[in-house]
Amino acid sequence: MHQQHEKLVRALADQHARAVAQDHDEGVPEESFGVLMARAQALMAYETQMPALLAEPERVRSEKVIFWSWRAQSAVAVALILAFRLLGYSNGWSALAVPYLVGTFFGWPLKATVKNHLSLRTASVALHAVGVLLVLIVLGVLSPWFTIALLIGWAFVGTAAADGQETEK
Repeated sequence: MHQQHEKLVRALADQHARAVAQDHDEGVPEESFGVLMARAQALMAYETQMPALLAEPERVRSEKVIFWSWRAQSAVAVALILAFRLLGYSNGWSALAVPYLVGTFFGWPLKATVKNHLSLRTASVALHAVGVLLVLIVLGVLSPWFTIALLIGWAFVGTAAADGQETEK
């Protein structure tokens, strides 16, 4: 990327030097000035794209985190629901696991862009903490009162994911 930028800068500088050399009392010839302007516009267009090009490796990394996080948490919810059914264990915990499963399905189509990838990656990582909290509550390791923390965590994840999608528009 740096080499491409340098190449465009050199081309502009070379064309400018040619235009200055051709400049006589009557000014720079029209075609030389046109080439100079075209090279300047190409350089400005490339510099406009540079932030997106620089952020691309992080965006790709975020896209992978987002993709696998939501699917893994869907698998956790499915495992909990299956465990409820197979073991005959319920106590109403399906009321937490089923909405969690549905909520994670809404995260499947999330797309990372240059502008939103960090907020979506944060939401996706926080989703794992919410999933751990869900499992611990359902298995009885934590008090049912921690359901409030689960709902707050889910609200945080949902808000962060929704905000991330709005910045794309």
